[in-house]
Amino acid sequence: MLAATLLLAAAPAGAPPPVTEDAVRQLVTLRAPAVSPDRTRAVVVASRILWDDDRYANDLVAVDLTTRRVRTLVADRKGLSDPAFSPDGSQIAFLADEKIGDDNAPQIFVMPSDGGEAKPLTHLKAGVNQFAWRPDGRAMVYAATDPDPQRTGADRFRDSFLFTTEPIVATSAAMPSHLFLLPLDGAAATQLTAGPESVADGSTLSWSPDGATLAFTLCRNAIYNDAYYSHIALLDVASRRVRALTGRSMWEADPRFSPDGSHVAYTYSTGDGQVNLTRLYVTTPAGGAGRVLSASLDRDIADAAWSWDSKGLIVAAPDAVTNALYRLSLDGRAARIDVGGVTPGVPLTTTGGAYAPALANAVARDGTMAFIATAPAQPPELFVRTPDGRTERVTDANAALASYSWGAGERITFRSDAGVVADGVLYLPPNFSSARKYPLVVFIHGGPTDPSMLEFDFWAQAMAARGWLVLRPNYRGSPNLGLKYQRAILYDVEAGPGRDIIAALKVVEARGIVDRSRIAVCGWSYGGIMTAWMISKYHLWRAAVSGASVNDWITDYGTADDSDADAALFHGSPFVAGNAAEWRRASAIEYARNVTTPVLILSDVGDNRDPFATSSMYWRALRDNHKAATLRVWPVQGHFPGDPVRTADVFHFWIDFIAEHFGH
Repeated sequence: MLAATLLLAAAPAGAPPPVTEDAVRQLVTLRAPAVSPDRTRAVVVASRILWDDDRYANDLVAVDLTTRRVRTLVADRKGLSDPAFSPDGSQIAFLADEKIGDDNAPQIFVMPSDGGEAKPLTHLKAGVNQFAWRPDGRAMVYAATDPDPQRTGADRFRDSFLFTTEPIVATSAAMPSHLFLLPLDGAAATQLTAGPESVADGSTLSWSPDGATLAFTLCRNAIYNDAYYSHIALLDVASRRVRALTGRSMWEADPRFSPDGSHVAYTYSTGDGQVNLTRLYVTTPAGGAGRVLSASLDRDIADAAWSWDSKGLIVAAPDAVTNALYRLSLDGRAARIDVGGVTPGVPLTTTGGAYAPALANAVARDGTMAFIATAPAQPPELFVRTPDGRTERVTDANAALASYSWGAGERITFRSDAGVVADGVLYLPPNFSSARKYPLVVFIHGGPTDPSMLEFDFWAQAMAARGWLVLRPNYRGSPNLGLKYQRAILYDVEAGPGRDIIAALKVVEARGIVDRSRIAVCGWSYGGIMTAWMISKYHLWRAAVSGASVNDWITDYGTADDSDADAALFHGSPFVAGNAAEWRRASAIEYARNVTTPVLILSDVGDNRDPFATSSMYWRALRDNHKAATLRVWPVQGHFPGDPVRTADVFHFWIDFIAEHFGH
């Protein structure tokens, strides 16, 4: 049990108690909403924590949008994801794991939309990556990797491969993903694409309304780092001929045919998405780049869905401290959609921000829209916005969390020397009083493109419940305030963001509510990078927690799965043209001797994104300089533990370390 080791914020007699770490076991996560074409029903994947089994139980939950009746269609199905109604609304397909040989792999399942048995349609050893219904409902297209060739004898041990930009822990070549057509009459699937090029991971698979053509994103290979080399492709299903849509070779993604087939919308960035806007374009199936549709929005386009009349799209984009939804007409005019005081999207609890709402299957023919949303004191629930403009919550999945008191969250603004009025979120302790002074935790988001939002941030709330202020500043590089601020991180990967964080802190301090003797700094991923930088350059911290940090940029460039993303922030490779000095100047390990703050370093040993090597190196550098540093690691793969017990464990040690140094 995760014991609360601190005195919680005092609550008036009879008031709900502040939340403790244990309450995370009650949190239900919702994702992947879909609405039936006739807007009568919606479905969503609900994930409950089974604590003693250290896993999530995934349910497919249906909501009758007329009666608001909620019922479970599929219970506790491992790997359940991506539900989608058939074009006539009579069936639901989804992905879920099925045991094939000794392994589990995601397969396509289909079931009646009013309930019944879910039957698998595929039985692939490597599993299915994504799928889409054909417009007539009689077939599906799916993306899957080619099966490994069967080997016998000594050939089983001939497993060398050419290594290029894979992460250093890669043990096999990345296999390309191809398209397959699966008739629903029992006939075998037909492979539609082949060769070294790969369907982009997570690409939309969009049919023309006549079912003759498929639009998808094609990459030059399946290596994660090389995903930038992507372009929109159209596949003629009958001939299996693939042609490029626009003529570009990089940075394109997510094509979507309009319902009438006359247009194809897609996203495009002129360079790395960390420092360039992702914009929405529209062209015709005949080809050509077309034109920018989102020019009036100085924001990243995170997702889009056509209106059923083909006259425009609904788009999602981070804006200030929320995910904003807009109606974008074909002449480029943008109108903000009012969804009330909630932030659409699924919260990113480890790095900050929220995934944009998934719009692809979530808009009905009449414009009814379903989305997950939260607010600082509102846990995730499914909301529906009707064509007359009403937004209503239609689930109560997290009713158990209503027994706790939650701190308020508010947007704060500060002046960045990048020339922008920037912002962030300040979480207040329950029963906050402006007449008191509180310890403060600066909790830095990751990305750098995962901005902090007015959302339900469980772990920020758990910190606030200890009687702390929790400040989540949006430093330069955040994509929620326009291109100028987002691009300001270019060639200034830590010093400028560090000044932004201090500027945000000073705004809160000026309110007279901060106990300046007890200020801590922490974060994961880019938040961990910035934490290591902040304790090297500023010496006002009582404690620091740096998770999954890049402490040596050159080592990260040589070992991580996203080396091109590193190079995009600097003047190119550290091994070219004397660039190494710039990379070293940005590396926290170069300043280990300057650290005066006790620091807890956290990492997964199998992290491909910000490899454990740089955390180990940083700890050794701090140790050798006689600094107070502790390194705690988890023996798992991934950038953050994916299971509930280890997730809670990370934050338990994280919060406990700060509490110990705050002295209460």
